[in-house]
Amino acid sequence: MSDPPHKKYTGKNLREGAHVSPYPVSRLAAPISLVDSARWIEQASETVALRTNAQLEVIVEQMQALQEKAREIMTQAINDVDLIRAECRFQRVAGKIYHLYERQGGRRYFSMLAPEEYSQGAPDTFVASYRYEHGETWTRVDEIEARDRRRDAVQQFASSRLLKG
Repeated sequence: MSDPPHKKYTGKNLREGAHVSPYPVSRLAAPISLVDSARWIEQASETVALRTNAQLEVIVEQMQALQEKAREIMTQAINDVDLIRAECRFQRVAGKIYHLYERQGGRRYFSMLAPEEYSQGAPDTFVASYRYEHGETWTRVDEIEARDRRRDAVQQFASSRLLKG
């Protein structure tokens, strides 16, 4: 015998009206088989694996970019140390451009005179011209404009952050 039509389920799993049930109750709904569950788990596992691989690829690309940046920094540091060790018989001033020459014996030195400023031609082999920077670093003359643009962009970013903060 069945319950009278006026008696309804009132248990703790009832959420809204009487037509809502947390359990599959319709005989018309497709049955959920073990094969369907296994297929769903496999598809979900593939989706997770693809997402994980994509995230790991991003990390690998970032690691490679950081390694390349580290190589650039080390190369720049080695060059800066070599330039600091070059003979210099005057006080270096940040922001000024100096010209690097090399004597026949391989010794390098800085001069305030560019090769074209010598009346009889440069006495030794001209290597390159550099701007001396704060912090004992050097910038080749052909790279000054790009470095100044980067520095200006950083300063603008920092000042805009300070004004907002």
